[in-house]
Amino acid sequence: MRNTDPVHTPWKRPAVSRRFRRRDGGPIWILFALGLILSGQAGAGEQTLQREDAIVAAQIDRVLPGVVGILTEVGAEVTIRCGRHDTHVVNPEAVRENATGFIIHPDGWIATNGHVIKPVFKDDAEHVAAFLKAAAREACGTVLKRLPVNRRKQRLAAILEDPENRRRVKLFKKLEVYLPTGLPHGLPAVVKAYSPPIDPDRLPKDGTLPNPPMLDAAIIKVDATNLPAVRLAPNSAQVLLGQKVVIAGYPGVVVWHNFLSKKSQAEPSVTFGRVSAFRLDVNERRILQTDAAISWGNSGGPAFDMAGEVFGVATFISTSLEGDQAVQGFNFLIPIDTIQALAKGIGLTPAAESPFMEVWNKAIDSIIEGRYREALGYVDDAIKIIPGLIDTERVQARLRERLQARHETTSYNYTGAVAR
Repeated sequence: MRNTDPVHTPWKRPAVSRRFRRRDGGPIWILFALGLILSGQAGAGEQTLQREDAIVAAQIDRVLPGVVGILTEVGAEVTIRCGRHDTHVVNPEAVRENATGFIIHPDGWIATNGHVIKPVFKDDAEHVAAFLKAAAREACGTVLKRLPVNRRKQRLAAILEDPENRRRVKLFKKLEVYLPTGLPHGLPAVVKAYSPPIDPDRLPKDGTLPNPPMLDAAIIKVDATNLPAVRLAPNSAQVLLGQKVVIAGYPGVVVWHNFLSKKSQAEPSVTFGRVSAFRLDVNERRILQTDAAISWGNSGGPAFDMAGEVFGVATFISTSLEGDQAVQGFNFLIPIDTIQALAKGIGLTPAAESPFMEVWNKAIDSIIEGRYREALGYVDDAIKIIPGLIDTERVQARLRERLQARHETTSYNYTGAVAR
């Protein structure tokens, strides 16, 4: 610290009295004390951030057991006649797609997008045409190659348009739901309510609203009870511009990644962002724009707030002009109002109350409040009700590790409170 007293020069050290030493040392002790205060404030700030992160993590854990994977599969057996006395039976490669859903009632009711289940609910004519074409290439290729190009095209068209060939395309459809357990088999599901996705080619040419609406929503059902369920917001009217959003789902880029274990396929991914705009879709319906990353396979996944309440459904993304590349940062959610209305139309009242959810919610609340031993007891009870859920087992393991660490040293838990 520079001394600005004019009677002192750097060339001559003055006599220093005891009183002067005490006065000169004052600023040093002040700085030392100030450093302690700032250090304490930094520590408190860090604990505050840890607490906020822990609350967010706990609310995510509250939702994840109710997020499910959905697999659609459409296959066919094609009996095709390539010419007179030239008939073949072909099984073209099946078409499989993965997506996401979330449980809105513990008795097996699940919400997702309309375009997710459309391959097994609609599109029969498209499937027949696609599988017949694939079968013709496989079974009739040798015959067609012998013909001149022009006649080859004509003959192929005749084969594909032959009513007998079209009637002999036998479709096989599968709609399955995969709970986050890691089990290799899914639960068969049936479609209970459906609204088609937006199709620009089918919009009215006069600019009027599509009728019926293209709301891109569906509710499906599996034969199960006491499942984990998510809490739905009554509507999306209270969602604010800039509000934080978490999206959970099964993006295909992760599910089918060949560097990852197959066990990872059962674990949903979460992405974070904010509500970046409110838009109107072609139905004049208010939808939500977000910068949270979503991709193919995220469709039908829940978008929820920091309290774990679902207010939207991940539905469509933005792509390049060529349509072959996703443009992140400009993704869209349909409002939970659409799911609420669809459920009401079939006499279903979404609910998140069940024996499992009762103890699971108590576990999450205890974690947020720092009562780890109590939380572990609730988690153990939840696992007894529904064994094998990846997220409950992960939380159980984490709690046990923290309780073991507590015996070694006293520390603050993630919420900033002393672990009890």
